Amino acid sequence: MATLVSVLLLGLLSSVSAGPLDTLTIDLRHRWVALTAGHAPAEASAGAPAVGMNVFLEQEVEPARRQQSLDLLRAAGVTWIRQELPWEQIEPVAKGETTDPNFGSSTWAKYDDIVDRASASGMRLMLRLDTSPRWALPADATDGLSPPMAYDDYFDFVSEVAARYRGRVAAYQIWNEPNLTSEWGHRPPSASDYARLLRGAAERIRAADPSARVVMAALAPTLTENSDALNELIYLQQLYDAGIRGSFDVLAVQAYGLRGGPDDPRTDVTDVTFSRPTLVRQVMVANGDADVPVWATEMGWNVNPASSAYQVYGRVTPSLQARYTVRGFERAAEQWPWLEVGFVWYWKRADYTNQDQDWFWFHVADPDFTLQPVYYALRDMER
Repeated sequence: MATLVSVLLLGLLSSVSAGPLDTLTIDLRHRWVALTAGHAPAEASAGAPAVGMNVFLEQEVEPARRQQSLDLLRAAGVTWIRQELPWEQIEPVAKGETTDPNFGSSTWAKYDDIVDRASASGMRLMLRLDTSPRWALPADATDGLSPPMAYDDYFDFVSEVAARYRGRVAAYQIWNEPNLTSEWGHRPPSASDYARLLRGAAERIRAADPSARVVMAALAPTLTENSDALNELIYLQQLYDAGIRGSFDVLAVQAYGLRGGPDDPRTDVTDVTFSRPTLVRQVMVANGDADVPVWATEMGWNVNPASSAYQVYGRVTPSLQARYTVRGFERAAEQWPWLEVGFVWYWKRADYTNQDQDWFWFHVADPDFTLQPVYYALRDMER
């Protein structure tokens, strides 16, 4: 007990010097949980994971702003970027039609620019391929996140992307969080349907660019088990039962701290914590995929203002976001040798349009390039 009190007093002193009262309160609560909830199992370290960043470079109209983002990220030691390439933006009107209906330019132009700039900056690029265009959707589809009527149309798109960027894009991720109905076209999650989508896409990518790695869609960490969302551990086992083994080179997870700190060891049914990826890893090992690496394609803590009515993803202060993000990478280096890359969620948006949304406040930089403390923490960690 004396040791515990000493640790908490040290935490108190460091937190007092680090920021305001809410920082102190949040940090002490998280430290208490980490100390009293037991220890998470660890494996021998294999080195620190590479630092990646989620970006929305396609939203920047001026190419110079895309370059400014890449320059700042490179200066912070970021070596990977994750960028969405929506199918609905490449073929918005009809299959094979890649002329922008509003401006008459090529729909590929801004993505060609992103790939070229990322390559010139020495960044390794992962493209997330999703969102069906209207012409490919079932009549009752409410948005582009629904899988297409004819999967072959999506496979043809994937093949064209991989051929176009052969040797310049390091990895392709097939869809995002298909265990959520909100990410699966407001349809009940279907592991068998996603398994078919993944297998077909992987076959086309490997044929068009054998050097590119195929990344399975990250499954959303959730305790829910109904038609709105399916627990990712159950869904992943269903994917293995559907025969996905060998269809991907990397399995992806989402590693969010939410309402806890980076050392929260809990993996029970009370909440989703930063330790959740260890349970995903157990499912992989049980299905013979112990040698398959894992990438955290989204990770981080939210700095939603205290006055906000939205607290969906929990809340920490900017100073804690900085410290927790660095500690998250440190913990992965110490305990998770299977985690190769961690992609921080997220760099910045092009404007303030979505600042009323809870997810907006995960940002590392403001739309005007004002840098948050987490940016400097990542930069200093790499140095």
